[in-house]
Amino acid sequence: MARERLDFFDPGKARGGRAGPDVGRDGAAEPPAGAAPLTVSALVARIKSALAAAFPQRVAVVGELSNVKLHSSGHLYFRVKDSGAALDAVMWRSDAARLKFRPTDGLEVVAEGRVEVYDVRGQLQLYVERLTPKGAGALELAFRQLQQKLAAEGLFDSRRKKPIPRFPRAVGVVTSPTGAAVRDIRRTLARRWPAAGVFLVPALVQGEGAAESVAQAVRLLDANAERYAIDTILVARGGGSLEDLWAFNEEVVARAVFAARTPVISGVGHEVDVTICDLVADVRAATPTAAAELAVPDAAEVRQTVASLASRLLRGVREELRAAKAAMDGLLRSAVFRDPMSRVRASAQRIDELSHRLGGALRHLASRQRRRLEPLADRLGALHPLRLLDRARVRLGEALHRLRWALGHQSKVSGDALAVFHRRLEARHPRNRFALARQQLAALARQLDSLSHRSVLRRGFSITRGPGGEILRSAGDVRPGDRLETELTDGRVRSTVEGAAPKPVRKPRKGPSDNPTLFD
Repeated sequence: MARERLDFFDPGKARGGRAGPDVGRDGAAEPPAGAAPLTVSALVARIKSALAAAFPQRVAVVGELSNVKLHSSGHLYFRVKDSGAALDAVMWRSDAARLKFRPTDGLEVVAEGRVEVYDVRGQLQLYVERLTPKGAGALELAFRQLQQKLAAEGLFDSRRKKPIPRFPRAVGVVTSPTGAAVRDIRRTLARRWPAAGVFLVPALVQGEGAAESVAQAVRLLDANAERYAIDTILVARGGGSLEDLWAFNEEVVARAVFAARTPVISGVGHEVDVTICDLVADVRAATPTAAAELAVPDAAEVRQTVASLASRLLRGVREELRAAKAAMDGLLRSAVFRDPMSRVRASAQRIDELSHRLGGALRHLASRQRRRLEPLADRLGALHPLRLLDRARVRLGEALHRLRWALGHQSKVSGDALAVFHRRLEARHPRNRFALARQQLAALARQLDSLSHRSVLRRGFSITRGPGGEILRSAGDVRPGDRLETELTDGRVRSTVEGAAPKPVRKPRKGPSDNPTLFD
């Protein structure tokens, strides 16, 4: 398709006769004498004016995408680069929403838009209005991207596909109510299996909103499938270009078909047309008519099959009856049916013979067993329990006598030894040890009490402690006003020092008297 030729940037256009320090003058030139300095905002505004005058309203840039980020607001931010330079770009939400493919890092594209300066950062930026992949078309790329995504999630897995019922009670149809596809489907269903009910949910199959319309129709039929006995859903559309069939390549349609609990047959386009809906559906049909043929059986074929089965069943029943009649005739011709009591009489005679032979055999067997048991009876008499008991009683008496003598002797020896052990144990009994320990403990208590300072207090002495609780040994250890505490044998007395007159200290003699006092 012919494309309008896009102008490129001409640096000469930026060298106009505009006054002031505009873009395009020699970088080494100085500003006119007395010219006021520009603010940053004024400078950026002049740069934007120069770009707007030098550049066309629309440019096309070929490069590779990087740092692609889709903001929560819907705006798309990315960078277009090649081997020598990079340019930041933004695509507003209204333009990004029309993209059929998903921009990714490393994808080579053709970006069309206008070049401006972003005032906040003073940065050159490309505002993209249209973005197309280089080489492959946008729709083809979007198809491949969605196909890879859904395949990774398992939406095309054959193990998840549901079988199509052989004899559906009703069929739900999602298609345009005015297209040729719905007429072909109705005609095919009525011709092949008129017993099935048909529920048509009209949907847009082309243009804006078509994908959501098809998905909503599938969800509606699946939600009411049990109520209206719908066993199969047909999603169909006639042939067309890739753009015409694009609604059936949208993700919302694929997920609606995959989520349906009712089996779905997809018949979109012609044999060569393959859509995402075809891949997700439980069964793909080449055309809408083929989809209708897959949804219901052919009544003529079913009638022919039923007739064939009925014929085979009739032949089988006749063969069985013929064989049963022949068997019955054979039984009626047998001797049993001619004289039924003959078998009873023969059996009675056979029983008489066997009972006579049994009586003789029993008598012979008893006589032979008797002869074999007589020697055993003699041996058993010698081993009679009473005789064995008498012999055992005699041996027991002798053993009892010997046991009594041995026990008496052993009792005397053990008694003597026990008496010796008793005397030893009495000497070592804990009671005796406790008494001795108690005496020793009482002696130690008396000795400890005699060495205690309390025994000295009981003899009339006292202990005086200073304000810090230390024992006073000299009158010089206190000062007037100190609070003292004197311990007596029956209590404590608190007092206050009014005055102290220490006595002269005698020089202690050396010798044995230099021993620690009671309170050292």
